[in-house]
Amino acid sequence: MNEDVLWRSEMACRAAWPAETDFRFAGWSARRSGGIIRRVNSLNPLPGFTGLDEAVIDRTEAFYKGFGQPALVRLMSFAGAASSDQLARRGYRREGATTTLAADLGNPVPVAGSCARLWEHPDPAWLAARNRIAVSDPAIFATMLQLIEPPKRFAGVVVDGEIRSLAYGVVVDRMLVVESVATDEVYRGRGLARQAVGSLLHWAAAQAIDRAVLQVVTDNAPARALYQSLGFGSLLFDYFYMRQP
Repeated sequence: MNEDVLWRSEMACRAAWPAETDFRFAGWSARRSGGIIRRVNSLNPLPGFTGLDEAVIDRTEAFYKGFGQPALVRLMSFAGAASSDQLARRGYRREGATTTLAADLGNPVPVAGSCARLWEHPDPAWLAARNRIAVSDPAIFATMLQLIEPPKRFAGVVVDGEIRSLAYGVVVDRMLVVESVATDEVYRGRGLARQAVGSLLHWAAAQAIDRAVLQVVTDNAPARALYQSLGFGSLLFDYFYMRQP
């Protein structure tokens, strides 16, 4: 696949989940927000990066040490993956394998029986549901949402009077980026996540957006099957993290 398309998709995904701090040096971006979410607490290659040398690793370790965190380096299959051996020699360990998928929105898949609602901004009930379903760094997550540039929409599927499944989508560079898909454990297997994501796809298609991307844990077979059924049949690239010991 054309590398420009891969970079465009990757940078759109970063814009849909911005970091509080984005310090750039030597063709890399050191993202930091605190908490446990890896994508906003890791070093990421930038378009045109020239490799990962020892000086960059030293600077990265010093940067994250200043926040009391180990260094975490994100490497993509088309950019930086060859650096994993170099990091391994310094004791870094691999984790967090993730796959980036794309869908054509020219004719989005119909989603029957949808109980999904869309909000332009994160409704308090949506935030409360997200914090209940995906309990990780609620304050950091709320701050991150405020940093996202519009247009964006927040989808929630209401069952038994509460939001049981949710997701949000951001339009970046004429692409819809789908993020934070989550469903209450006891309500899984009912097609609720399909409704949440489907509502975002149809909203974007109505805005003449013809492409969507998302990132999913590589070995999460149920999630990948869901996204495949919604048209995410194009595999763009994989990525993984290397963690400082």
